[in-house]
Amino acid sequence: EYSFCYPPRNPGSRHVAVFEAPIDALSHATLQELEGWKWDGYRLSLGGTSHVALTERTHTDSGTGTPIAENEQVKALLALLKENDSPAYVDFAKLIESVTGMENRLSIAVGELEAMREDLQKMQDRSLKASLQKTCKTLEGNIASMQQKLSELKGKIVEGCRHILEDFKERGTIALNGLANFLHLKPALEAVRQGAENHQQASNRAMERIDAFVSEYHEAGKHLKNMRLALMGKEPVQQAKTGGEIARYVKAPYRASRACMGTIKKNAEKAIAALEGLEQQAQRRPSVLAAMREQAVKAAPIKNQPAPSHDKGSR
Repeated sequence: EYSFCYPPRNPGSRHVAVFEAPIDALSHATLQELEGWKWDGYRLSLGGTSHVALTERTHTDSGTGTPIAENEQVKALLALLKENDSPAYVDFAKLIESVTGMENRLSIAVGELEAMREDLQKMQDRSLKASLQKTCKTLEGNIASMQQKLSELKGKIVEGCRHILEDFKERGTIALNGLANFLHLKPALEAVRQGAENHQQASNRAMERIDAFVSEYHEAGKHLKNMRLALMGKEPVQQAKTGGEIARYVKAPYRASRACMGTIKKNAEKAIAALEGLEQQAQRRPSVLAAMREQAVKAAPIKNQPAPSHDKGSR
């Protein structure tokens, strides 16, 4: 409630310094001015030792709080590319659209987990309830990990946009060439894609183990039942039961996680394809120096060749 934040010069900064009191944050800013420290970031006062202000600031400024499509730097660059008929506009717009798809899917997953936790509160079976609570906690950690990766990706996009916009002010439209070189997104996108794939595979393995356990459980039940039927002189049961309501409950969190991570993986792959499109455009575009040389050659006047001599002595 009594937190205080001293913002950085550059809104896309990924650094934060945490202090107990506002005067400490202001003193840090004053010392930076006096000593000339090369540091730029948020100075956050907690108003005590509570973590509440830091948590709120993290959700607001890390990139998971604000949709990437609503970021001012991103919107400004998109408008600039469109205004200058840049061929990079389409691929950059696809990149932002893909990241937005990841944001939306993670938001849905958080809502799904919350609904699962509410359902667990109504469950009477304590053993099953404890098992599902543990599963939800694990999946919550997976989602938090993916949110962190996405936050880092969005931070790089915003920072890259800021650099391009600053370069545009100095050099004009030439700054819009080679957009991918400014963004440096490939490692961050690969981390998101690989992380989603790992979580997806882990969910698949967990569901396979649940299916195997349920199958063995029902197979054992079938044998016990057949022993009883044999003692009674009745025909044995040929088929064991399939997974029931409990199996569906246990697998539900893993199914939700697999669907979420599958969508994120697809969007990450689309974003990588869009980034590769930007890189290819940069490779196809000739350098300014080469273009100037080519223009100079075209504009150079054709030198007159000496006419052949008709003098007898020259024959």
